[in-house]
Amino acid sequence: METTIVAVELGSSKISGVAGHVNDDGSLAVQAYAWTPAESCIRHGAVYNLDRTANAIATVISRLDGVLDSRVKKVFIGYNARTLRTVPGSVERKFESETVIDEKTVVEMNEADEVFSREDLVTLTHDALEYAIDGRQGTETDPIGVACRNIRCNYMNVVISRPIAEFMAQCFKQAEIQILDGFASPLAQAQLALTEEDRQQGCALVDYGADTVTVSVYRNGLLRYLRVIPLGSALITRDLAAILGIERDSAELLKMKYGLCNMTKTVDTQQTISLAGKQHAIEEIGDIIGARNEEIVRNVIARIEDSGYADKLGAGVVITGGGSRLDGLKQVFSALLPKDTQIRFATEPVVSVEWAEPVWNKGDGSQMGLLAVMAMGYDNCCEDVPEQPAIMDEIEQIAPDRFKEMGMQGLFTPDGENAQAERDREEQEQARQRRELEQQNRAAEQAEDQPKKRSRFMDLFMRVLETGESYLEGK
Repeated sequence: METTIVAVELGSSKISGVAGHVNDDGSLAVQAYAWTPAESCIRHGAVYNLDRTANAIATVISRLDGVLDSRVKKVFIGYNARTLRTVPGSVERKFESETVIDEKTVVEMNEADEVFSREDLVTLTHDALEYAIDGRQGTETDPIGVACRNIRCNYMNVVISRPIAEFMAQCFKQAEIQILDGFASPLAQAQLALTEEDRQQGCALVDYGADTVTVSVYRNGLLRYLRVIPLGSALITRDLAAILGIERDSAELLKMKYGLCNMTKTVDTQQTISLAGKQHAIEEIGDIIGARNEEIVRNVIARIEDSGYADKLGAGVVITGGGSRLDGLKQVFSALLPKDTQIRFATEPVVSVEWAEPVWNKGDGSQMGLLAVMAMGYDNCCEDVPEQPAIMDEIEQIAPDRFKEMGMQGLFTPDGENAQAERDREEQEQARQRRELEQQNRAAEQAEDQPKKRSRFMDLFMRVLETGESYLEGK
């Protein structure tokens, strides 16, 4: 059986699942994709209604089963809730004399840093960044074999709130689906959205989602900072719906059609359109979209600055996620970021993908995280569905003249007539013959009974003849 990897992501706008496999050359093959709305059960990437979330997971899995030739029993999941973040750590060792660092020392330092974990947090990754030897400016990534009197290691831990992780696990358990492993979605996403050169030169990966925006900063090939901002493109839709007095679906269409039109000047902003019985200038729509989007972008830039690497991003800012489709977004980032900062959009993975699934929205970046979690999977998630015996195929191969011999009924007579109608006539004739036979039997029984009837005198006389004197003595 081919190894089929299934990934599920609990997003704020939808719960989605994908099934496929990773080829030997690292390319991906997508076999099935399914989703269901999540506004009623997920907020900011965290579960708030367990029953609805479990039902939604079961729905997604059922839809994947309907496409695959197997049954999904296990999944890999991605974490990207608002409590996901990095926590730096540091461990130092001092020696009385110059000592050669061995593997035991490195392991002990790693274990010492892991002690920082609190009961309310789950550590998803624990990575050593660099080792500083004897306080020198240069850093080592592999200190084993180096002689020193002082060694310090900087660690980066990616953590998430324990209740959030436990709620997610409970939902999958309720849906009767086993979690094989869980990954921090932004880290998995970086493997598909960024090149190794991006990570080495330094870049900020911005996942502009519906309810959250995740900022991940890389430098020298390593993750340096990660924060999830509880804002997203769904806020723009809500603003439009509330201010203009229209349905959310209509507001979403307006957002995608006009975008940041006041900045791009791609349409005549003085034109008006009728919404909910009122006339509104396109400029007004652009103002609503622009105001909320600017708030989100400014929060993103503030997080990049908090990382301490804002001036070390040689590869600039890379934007992905469903919100990245907002027309004019690049102009806003360019206006607020330092001059000459590179800005690009990651709408397609850096690896080759074979799309056997026709429903997937390719090229919009909205499901890059989900695809990335699938790419991180390493074990089969499905079991074979037992094949049903091909009974109809065997029946079709039986010659018509053998049906009665085998106690089976055909569909047509040798003359091509409806066999069922013929059988109905035969059954009716047989029933008529049975009724006639039953009537004849009853008549014969009555005829037999008639001669047996005797008078009381004849009855007494016959008993005397049969018993003789014993009958008289008995009297």
